[in-house]
Amino acid sequence: MSDSTLRVPGSTETAEEQYRGFLIIFAIISVILLVVSGALVAYVASNGRLFPPKQPSAPYTGYNVNPAVISKPGDGGYLKPETLAAANKYIQEHPQPQNAQVLKGMSTAQIYNYMVTQVAGGLKQNCTTCHNVNNFASDELGTKVLARQMMLMVADLNQNYVVTLPANAGGKMVTCATCHNGKINFNTYPAVQSPIPQSWVLPLDNLDALQVTGKKDPQLAQVQQNQYTMNHMNYALGVGCAFCHNARYFPSYEIPQKSYALTMLKMSQHINQNYKTIMNGKTPSCWMCHQQNYLPPGSVTQADQSAKPISVHP
Repeated sequence: MSDSTLRVPGSTETAEEQYRGFLIIFAIISVILLVVSGALVAYVASNGRLFPPKQPSAPYTGYNVNPAVISKPGDGGYLKPETLAAANKYIQEHPQPQNAQVLKGMSTAQIYNYMVTQVAGGLKQNCTTCHNVNNFASDELGTKVLARQMMLMVADLNQNYVVTLPANAGGKMVTCATCHNGKINFNTYPAVQSPIPQSWVLPLDNLDALQVTGKKDPQLAQVQQNQYTMNHMNYALGVGCAFCHNARYFPSYEIPQKSYALTMLKMSQHINQNYKTIMNGKTPSCWMCHQQNYLPPGSVTQADQSAKPISVHP
């Protein structure tokens, strides 16, 4: 039997016939592709469009600004109507952000929504505190540069400390209001502790001073330092010793809140070591954020979309 009459097993066609059929099909498909490609090229060349142009998105208007915060004569509101008008004009002219260095991946309107609810709302300040409202992209005011540094600090604290706490510890994230509590300048220690006795200041330079293990008798000075620090923490959170401690054996870590408190002390130490300049030399404390509450009143949950915590973007 010659090669030309070889048959593929299980087929009535010879190998040559099958090969010829493949070439015919390939040629037909090639012709179809060439015709379609030529038609598309001719259509585009004649100023046609392959797809209809996308319609521009409707302007974002979900600012969710509570009318109560818009200033009216004599009411003490912090957002000025003329500022809101300038912001709306800027958003219409620049729907995509200019000079956004922290809040990346957001539209101008979304950034403004965040700034109004979180920054202006957290400090109870009008936009003019940090911005030239005729050019929101400008960095001419030092307060804007400082605010940007603080936002990066907030992202650092949330991503490296707060996120390590379990959800059942509150699931709260740091925002501007967590420390500022509606004031542009704030005290880190309560008025009842001012002037601050040095013994009440958190020992952020040496947290080991608070580690009483029970393995050996502590020195009297260490016991006193612990008492002063715990006194501050009790007052700051509005709780008693048993909230974090087994009162029958204080060195024990069996109550989870004690570990959470240590994480927050380490966060305070981190702030003191890395952000003292933008903190204007102030030493952080538990009361600064907690204000006699177990959960800081100025913090937010991740589920609160209007107060979405920021993240550092490369």
